Amino acid sequence: MNTPITDPIQARRALLEAELARYVELLREHYHPEQIILFGSLAEGKIHEWSDIDLLIVKDTDQRYLDRIREVLLLLHPRLGVDIVVYTPREFATMKESNLMVQEEIIAKGKVLYERS
Repeated sequence: MNTPITDPIQARRALLEAELARYVELLREHYHPEQIILFGSLAEGKIHEWSDIDLLIVKDTDQRYLDRIREVLLLLHPRLGVDIVVYTPREFATMKESNLMVQEEIIAKGKVLYERS
């Protein structure tokens, strides 16, 4: 018997995790990334009522940056807030070498959800 989730944070977590699973499946089957990395509040387990899904996707492509994001958003049809970053392997390597705080956050606390073998 399923009991309804009455805690709004637990409810938000359940929604985010279900949507994230859908994203990963769609990306693996139709976008063929090299890596999918979750970062931000969901990756850290610090969910609040306005938490969204933060994804860094690594894909070998010649598309312009904004075209990559557009393609991913059209594929996912997000139902919740999502922040998408799509880097080529070269851009990702450069990002890892940078000293920017956001990049350090992604590398240090991000969770690899998928990695092509």
